[in-house]
Amino acid sequence: MQILLHWLVAALVVVQYATSGAIVRTHAVHMIGQRQDPTDLLLHGLHLKLGLGLVALMVGRLALRLWIGAPMPGGTGSAWATCTARVVHAAFYAVLICEGLTGAIASYFWWPISLAHVIIFKILLALVTIHVAAVLWHALVLRDATLRRMSPQ
Repeated sequence: MQILLHWLVAALVVVQYATSGAIVRTHAVHMIGQRQDPTDLLLHGLHLKLGLGLVALMVGRLALRLWIGAPMPGGTGSAWATCTARVVHAAFYAVLICEGLTGAIASYFWWPISLAHVIIFKILLALVTIHVAAVLWHALVLRDATLRRMSPQ
């Protein structure tokens, strides 16, 4: 279940990134009194709804992790690497939940928090970069089973 949720969240993050430009375009056009593009309005709505769904998935993942525990580390890393992985994973939970919450607040209650939403997104990009670098390190340098462990069975 944790592997499935991991990949579902990863796919939704990609969709959120792909639809984020529609948010900027619809607000920019609205501010100058022009009509919004119907496709951008659709993507804007998709971004909002999937963002809320992403928060729900992350809360579900967190609950599952607390209920049944986190998978054991692969065993090929040092204590430093294991600690770093735990910190990065905890940061992913915090950042993705905060990203969704600030997006919802910006959309439905208080637009100025959208600046925090953008900053949190940049932190998310940094975490994704670290995560992908670690995956590549495990796959290409350590040649351990980490990537296979995260692949759907």
